[in-house]
Amino acid sequence: MKSILLASMLVFGLAGCASQPQTSSLIDRQELKVDPEVIYTMDVTELFEKRLAQSGGDSLLQIQFAVEARSDTELAWKVTWFDDSGMVVKSVGEGYNKASLLTGQTRYFNATAPHTRVTSYQLHLREPK
Repeated sequence: MKSILLASMLVFGLAGCASQPQTSSLIDRQELKVDPEVIYTMDVTELFEKRLAQSGGDSLLQIQFAVEARSDTELAWKVTWFDDSGMVVKSVGEGYNKASLLTGQTRYFNATAPHTRVTSYQLHLREPK
């Protein structure tokens, strides 16, 4: 009985010493956030990103996306820009942009990052308020 108790204490003691290594990874976020209210009236059919070369050797992130309407609807969209540490990069006109879509129509939209330090983004789609 003592050997079983001693063996179980040894196993639990060793398991406690084998803790998980701590990592400092960034929170994984979706590039596209679509409000459930508009998911039934439209579909994002394409989402592209590229870097635009600037005169100083730097580049700006640009995204382009296509939205196909299943019915006549209104759309509001905005982009939140992030640097390589996951911090939001402020830009001018951070509010939502509004657009009208007709049934069966595919519209293309694009946005360019406000600063060269932008490395990622999150695109938000919702109904206009």
